[in-house]
Amino acid sequence: MHGTVPQKIGRVVTNLLLHPQYISRCLVHNVVNGRTPLDLEIPWFSYSAIDFLDGFLKPEMKVCEYGSGGSTLFFARRVKSVVSIEDNEKWYELVTQRVKEKNVPNVEIKLKPFDFKNPAGFEASDYLHAMPEEKFDVIVVDGSEEWQQVRQICFRKAEERVKEGGIVVVDDSWRYPGIRQNNRAKDHRIFQSVGPCRPGVTSTDVFFY
Repeated sequence: MHGTVPQKIGRVVTNLLLHPQYISRCLVHNVVNGRTPLDLEIPWFSYSAIDFLDGFLKPEMKVCEYGSGGSTLFFARRVKSVVSIEDNEKWYELVTQRVKEKNVPNVEIKLKPFDFKNPAGFEASDYLHAMPEEKFDVIVVDGSEEWQQVRQICFRKAEERVKEGGIVVVDDSWRYPGIRQNNRAKDHRIFQSVGPCRPGVTSTDVFFY
């Protein structure tokens, strides 16, 4: 999140004092073992959002996510099916290999490359429109941040495809105040805390429909 180094350190210390249940996880995931969220099979979200999702997810649910990784395996272990849309070929191969190694049968990862450094035409891109023509219980807006508008445009697509009673999850949401201000959600919660494999505090927003 924005701020000077002392401000960022202060946020971490304050968050851990207010939420001591995160201390052991924070030490293990950020200091001790050096593993990635993909290794840990958890989303690269705030811990408070991860804990919320762990209680929200049901075996009959369907998930779609822009951006693959530890979240892909996390969801796959808890829901009926997961569709992940990935733009980075090397990361796609890495996540696909991990899914095969773990023998996870309910995941489809779609490789849809796009040059986010030259984003003209994104609204007509295969990446944006890779989401299947169906409704989902959970849609995650994550993935590339090379272009500021990516998550905002993907969020609009997500709002079209989320089921009634479902949720849209936006990671690193502090960077996208426009999404918080302009959405069709019935409710909105900000999950701000430390998280795995990151040095500071972040926020992951959940929008309820």
